[in-house]
Amino acid sequence: MLKICNMKKIFLFTVLLLNAVVYAQDDVLKKVARETCECIEEKKSKSGDLAGDDLTSTLGICMVKSYSDHVSEFKNKVEFNDKDGMTNLGKEVGIKMLEFCPNVILELGKQDKGDADAEEEDIYVSGEVIDIKIEQFVTLQIKDQKGRNYTFLLLDYFDTASLLTNNEVKKKDKLNVGYTEIELFDTKTKEFRAYKILRKLEKL
Repeated sequence: MLKICNMKKIFLFTVLLLNAVVYAQDDVLKKVARETCECIEEKKSKSGDLAGDDLTSTLGICMVKSYSDHVSEFKNKVEFNDKDGMTNLGKEVGIKMLEFCPNVILELGKQDKGDADAEEEDIYVSGEVIDIKIEQFVTLQIKDQKGRNYTFLLLDYFDTASLLTNNEVKKKDKLNVGYTEIELFDTKTKEFRAYKILRKLEKL
């Protein structure tokens, strides 16, 4: 009976110790997040508004400085040459920063989205025009050399869109087509499906 009581005490002590460690870790993360936000705001007040790469580099500098000041308070210390460790630390601090400077995190989110959009590359295919439909949207259908059919939508303006809007493209014409794929809601099937959106047209 005494042995069971001792085991319960040890278990309870272990749980309390783990909770204390988690709380302490959370506390120091909040401290780093708050100081990082204060550092960014201070630098913004001195050099004007920060955006793009300037904001990203300032965030990194401020976060590293605060982490260095409180590194002894972290149970699991991260070395500066540990890329994955620093990335995970940045994510944890970033979540805490939402409490102190959400505008900075939102700005970084917009920047990441913009970078992702900029990195999207158009896909190209060459083939013969088999049909052009002008309904709510202009639809272009072509067949490539392997006999595969493609259907494209004209939704946005681009430099050579006038080839379609001015009726300069006819059936049997050979085209080089640049496009990207996006998901749109199909009202007929009630599902989202991938559509090929025209980005470039070139007569061959």
